Amino acid sequence: MSERAVPSSLEFRAIDDGPTGASLQEVFQDYWPAYRRWMRGTRRTPIDDSTARLNNHMPELMPVYQRLLDAFGGGPAVAAFLTLYNPPRVVRGCSQVVIDDNGPVLLRSYDHHPTLTDGLVLRSRWLDRTTIAMTDCLWGALDGVNEHGLAVALAFGGRDAVGPGFAAPLVTRYLLETCATVADAGAVLERVPVYMPYTFVVADAAGDFVTAYTGPDAPTRLVTRRASTNHQSQTDWPSYCKFTQSVERLATLESQIGQPGGAERVIESFLRPPLWRTDYAHASGTLYVAEYRPAPCSLALHWPGRTERFGLSDFEPRDFEVEIRPSDNKPEPAAT
Repeated sequence: MSERAVPSSLEFRAIDDGPTGASLQEVFQDYWPAYRRWMRGTRRTPIDDSTARLNNHMPELMPVYQRLLDAFGGGPAVAAFLTLYNPPRVVRGCSQVVIDDNGPVLLRSYDHHPTLTDGLVLRSRWLDRTTIAMTDCLWGALDGVNEHGLAVALAFGGRDAVGPGFAAPLVTRYLLETCATVADAGAVLERVPVYMPYTFVVADAAGDFVTAYTGPDAPTRLVTRRASTNHQSQTDWPSYCKFTQSVERLATLESQIGQPGGAERVIESFLRPPLWRTDYAHASGTLYVAEYRPAPCSLALHWPGRTERFGLSDFEPRDFEVEIRPSDNKPEPAAT
């Protein structure tokens, strides 16, 4: 894995988007040159085929897809980007856990390179429900919550496998736009193909939760476990597992479950090693810690010494900047 220069800060935008996608137009113009370069690494799939796959597997998203395509100026390159079918390979890190703290709470950290993230907090009402999500590829979601109290987060599954399917952030978006309960989400995750191994954690307002191990090379497994990191088995990709400290992070999360102190205690743990990681140059530094509370449908983003809060009913669009502090001692990166 090559080393990239690390900026001194990361800019976030929180925007409110209506049914047409108009508020994303300016953002798209800023981000499209980078995403167009990224798409050059994709396996070529005819756009008619990609669109047909999207319609077959996630038909409810087609009106949103068409509105965004129109808002972004159309064209085959933009259309292929928005389908997110067989996209370029992406490897990243995450830690996630569901706890009880006067109701269910989904906590997760997202690790990647600062220049390879949207940094976008998006409230939208594209179909019949309002959502808040941290975006990826603009309309995909790394994690989010909808007005029914369904919270979802994704993590790379730790296997070096690629196959026909969709980018995981688009699947997260689909869950947020069409599901209200963990049972709804589980049924979707068993049938929608993903192009790389990913682990999804889903929690709902009733307190139900599930962890879904998905991949292009094996059937989806739904398990009732609260914590997950970046391995579905320690033997799948040992070098990656070691580089990302996936086993150590999972053990840290599991040690927090059921302890006194609730979410505040676990968030403090997320803001310290091994959960908080600082090898940004090798795309393995923590960019944010998200706290989703399904019952009030709220999101809080945490960094050491800072928190930004968002709610469905009191969402405040704004820009803000977070300092990046790379580590001096870096582990050897995994081969990719």
